[in-house]
Amino acid sequence: MAHCNLVAIDLAKNTFQAAQFKGNKLMSNKSVNRQTLLELLVKAKPSVVAMEACASAQHFARTAQSFGHDVILLDPLFVKAFRQGQKTDANDAIAIAVASRVPNVRSCKILTIEEQALQSLSKVRALADKQKIQLSNQIRGLLLEFGIVINQSEAAFKAAIPDILEDAENTLPLELKHALALSYSLYKQQCDNKVELQKQIECIAKQNDGCQRLMALEGVGPITAIEVLSFLGNTTQFNDGRSAAACAGVTPLQHSTGGKAKIGRIPKRRGGALRRNLFLGARSVVSKLKNREATTEKERWIKNLLIRKGVKCAAIALANKTMRTAYALLKNGTSYEARLLTA
Repeated sequence: MAHCNLVAIDLAKNTFQAAQFKGNKLMSNKSVNRQTLLELLVKAKPSVVAMEACASAQHFARTAQSFGHDVILLDPLFVKAFRQGQKTDANDAIAIAVASRVPNVRSCKILTIEEQALQSLSKVRALADKQKIQLSNQIRGLLLEFGIVINQSEAAFKAAIPDILEDAENTLPLELKHALALSYSLYKQQCDNKVELQKQIECIAKQNDGCQRLMALEGVGPITAIEVLSFLGNTTQFNDGRSAAACAGVTPLQHSTGGKAKIGRIPKRRGGALRRNLFLGARSVVSKLKNREATTEKERWIKNLLIRKGVKCAAIALANKTMRTAYALLKNGTSYEARLLTA
């Protein structure tokens, strides 16, 4: 890679910094607009195009690939360690170029348009759910300051708010009632949006063969299946299932020195929504398994782990195994069948 052409791009909304290298020699490092950047990629000889995995990176990565370039998407935190001097666009572009040539560099996954659409759909649903909870929490908090307490459930909230807003005998000022009515209207709209998006996700999962095979795994529903599918894709991004599980954030951190390995905590920064949904699905399976007998080999493994390590450790271990199994299913095109316990 040290002897090939390299284009390092510091991405932005309208103004980009493009550093061109031939071998180890810096040929140019200049600011360009969007149109000029596209012309540069069209005219450039087949090169390695390196960018940080930030906003619009997936679009430019697919565009560069369509022009015959090899693309490397880098974690911004990884690139930060290679920047010298002050934080400028020119220094950032050079840092991206240097980071892309490190022997142990790990490139972020370049999503296809279909994978990008699935991921985006999942994020839109997650935002609708988050805003729904934020609105209900705000309304509860504001009413609490007037001595009005609502039970902690969605059904109780939906039943109480109309009565509170229509009650003429409570101490709520008329102006506040109007503001709360607007907030409650937004809340109901987000509830409807979440239901509609959930139906869309379930419909896609039913029609997708990969999602159907993933949903056979313990603790994997339509949302998690879509996220795993968009995360793994055709699995070529990862060397094995362990690498995929580590990238998803369901393996513990390791600190090794002097031949001694110390296993640490589970990293919370990695994985994001995928890690959270894997853990929540596994937690649900483990919690239900506490109150019944195991019927499969995996459930017996979970029960034994539950006795020795507790619910959280058993759940994260199951999430790890789920991610590794999902990698194998998508790579080999196989289906999952739980092995039943023999009498």
